Amino acid sequence: MKSPTPSFEQQRLEALHLLEVLDTPPEVALDRITRLVAQVLNVPIALISLVDQDRQWFKSRVGLEAVELPRELAFCAHAILEATELVVPDAIEDARFCNSQLVTGDPHVRFYAGVPIRTSQGFAVGTLCAIDARPRILTPDELSILHDLAEIVSREMQLRENLMLTRIQKNRSEAMFQASEAGYRSMFELASVGIALVAPDGGWISVNAALCDVLGYAPDELKHLTFQDITHPDDLDSDLEMLHQLSVGQINSYQMEKRYLRKNGSSVWVNLSVTKKLSEAGELEYFISIIQNIQARKELEQEARHDALTGLHNRRALDSLLPIAQARADRSRLQLALMFIDLDGFKVINDSYGHDAGDDLLRAVSTRLQSCIRRTDSLVRLAGDEFIVILEGITPGVEEAREVAQKLLVAIAQPLTIKGDVIRCNASIGFSMYEPGSGKAPDELMREADRWMYKAKHLGKGQVMP
Repeated sequence: MKSPTPSFEQQRLEALHLLEVLDTPPEVALDRITRLVAQVLNVPIALISLVDQDRQWFKSRVGLEAVELPRELAFCAHAILEATELVVPDAIEDARFCNSQLVTGDPHVRFYAGVPIRTSQGFAVGTLCAIDARPRILTPDELSILHDLAEIVSREMQLRENLMLTRIQKNRSEAMFQASEAGYRSMFELASVGIALVAPDGGWISVNAALCDVLGYAPDELKHLTFQDITHPDDLDSDLEMLHQLSVGQINSYQMEKRYLRKNGSSVWVNLSVTKKLSEAGELEYFISIIQNIQARKELEQEARHDALTGLHNRRALDSLLPIAQARADRSRLQLALMFIDLDGFKVINDSYGHDAGDDLLRAVSTRLQSCIRRTDSLVRLAGDEFIVILEGITPGVEEAREVAQKLLVAIAQPLTIKGDVIRCNASIGFSMYEPGSGKAPDELMREADRWMYKAKHLGKGQVMP
């Protein structure tokens, strides 16, 4: 399989090398993207691949040990030629790839879908791709998701490109802000990402139009606020800690994902990159913040981990929530309880009152369950009429878990009026306990709670076991 060469290859390679991203360590934000591709598209391999002169190098990878491959073997070398995407349903049936070592040998590629990652100048420097060892066809929705995620990666690369261009400009003129005010202001205002100069005390010195669009404030309004005033309370401590390390010279810059509070009261997720400007005497003058709106990406992540009907965590989220909760239990030496809740007679309610009423009931039950547990606990809609509750930090023994379970039963059993009909519903609850340091696997906890739940049903329903 001969690797094709795009037009303007030299300029494309220059754009890639400008990013200074090749052979750099993994980045959390990009690793989340590849994990999301693997989960949402249900593929074993997902890659952020950058196509260099003689190789393709993987900035992020899921399901593949190799960190790079020869360009002549790269499906991605073909994908960067495409205006939108390259989809290969079955590589064995494609003359371009059927004899490739990647098809005839490990990892036995059969399916490939790649969307180009582009710089602000439109050069395709790589791809976000999904790979499977079996043939398949992407649905339009799946392809749309891959495009959306590739756009997020492109914007991450464009942010890096802007930072590199800013650094080059700074090196040429010692500091960007010693250049002509008109030239600086033009670049500052026309940037596609938010840029701000921030005083050491957190006050906004100067902000560009893109940042005002993200935050919903006018420039004059922001200048009467500090970044602390509009940072989400849950994110403020970590931001201040990183800013302190930057101020005292422990680090030269930092990057984090955080939420700002917009003028209309909503929150917006951003990727924040911060550096500092020192005076000739080495004293801190101000911080330079680059702020990119990543709300769309966060919403995709939210959608992938939450149940559409109730808004609760879903089964995919449970796969990470439970091991993390067990790790916290090991550190705190406090017990954890996992409750398996199954509604009694839900099928009869669905058949008698209709699926809309059933959906209303599930939403109401979700709200009632949520009101009975703490913010530190987790509530999951497993499937249909099944729910999981993870209780953390409970006292030794089973009494506290049983008391909470009884409280949940009482809440579920309260009559509910839906479209004039009074509906009553009960549930059966089984629970299992995790002893800190026991090493009990998540699947074992689930099976044990499931067994107790079925014993509760056989006792007459509306019961808690053990």
